[in-house]
Amino acid sequence: MDEATIKRELNIRRMTTDDVPSVFEIERVSFNDSSWTKDAFYHEIEENNFAHYFVIEYHDEIIAYLGSWIVVDQAQITTVAVKPEYRGYGLGQLLLEYVMTYSSQVANMMSLEVRTENLVAQHIYQKMGFEFGGRRANYYGEGEDALVMWVNLK
Repeated sequence: MDEATIKRELNIRRMTTDDVPSVFEIERVSFNDSSWTKDAFYHEIEENNFAHYFVIEYHDEIIAYLGSWIVVDQAQITTVAVKPEYRGYGLGQLLLEYVMTYSSQVANMMSLEVRTENLVAQHIYQKMGFEFGGRRANYYGEGEDALVMWVNLK
């Protein structure tokens, strides 16, 4: 399986409640200390009018997801993950590009938080035009800070 084949055969679409078990499993294996529960994902899809969640489907399997909020003219990435065996194919970047384009219809800027130790994600975000905007102390728990990054969409 190669990157071109995967990208040719995937589908990006809005997340539904039927996708929550698969998304939660990706969340669970991706983040040891995740605060996202199944109920949190259900809440986002069913009740949060600001939430816009998307999945990548490959051969009827959910292999990545990204959640965002759009409030007035600002978009915020809330969570993103790729199934471990599909990492390294550029799928997270592809999904982020999709959501940036989607969000730019109404939002002027987008922000996100990233772990200070996650240099791979920081590099991808920088490549996509995100700039560092600050630091949130203990954002991910005791002693683990987040870097705030943002990008203009227009």
